[in-house]
Amino acid sequence: MVARQPRPAIEMMAGLASVLRWPASFDAAQERLIVAVDAPDTPIRETARQQVRDVLREILGDVELISRPGQPIRVAGQVKTPGISVSHEAGLSLVAVHFGGPVGIDLLRMPEYPDWRAELPTLAVDYLGPTIARQIAELPPIEQLACFASTWTRHEARLKCLGLGLEEWSDLLENRLAPCQVETLILPCGYIGAVATLTAAENPAA
Repeated sequence: MVARQPRPAIEMMAGLASVLRWPASFDAAQERLIVAVDAPDTPIRETARQQVRDVLREILGDVELISRPGQPIRVAGQVKTPGISVSHEAGLSLVAVHFGGPVGIDLLRMPEYPDWRAELPTLAVDYLGPTIARQIAELPPIEQLACFASTWTRHEARLKCLGLGLEEWSDLLENRLAPCQVETLILPCGYIGAVATLTAAENPAA
């Protein structure tokens, strides 16, 4: 077996994925749906979570949803359940449903002057790897935050697609994430997001 070479996320093809603004009509035969739901402009997510569950039931029908902290939402009582991923930020929630296999989605709201901006170089090295951290550092300062945020959401989407939690970067982790294909989402101004699915060759549901 030929060893898979890790591909830094910043160098992956930046495809774009469209997002439905809920409420919206949708094609029930579509393999993947990505929905944006207006949410309360607050970090308290109880209402946003209920809105997401309501949207999922409109898409999937009258099903029982199982939700546990740190785990993706699942449909109870089905052998072959669709991939479901959710991400929340103040003002907006994203829902991805993939009938063809696992899916991961991530969303970030872009503050003008985030508290963690000074920590950006360390965060990039620790979680995105030295190659990406160097590429971000070489950009003009005005572009660094947006590039970091975009790369971060793409990385988180891949982690969620494979059911992995956030951990420090390593060659081993990058190899594990390599089967994921990532698309940047078309979102309202001020938000950055990404969705990840498995390539056909790596998808057990394909």
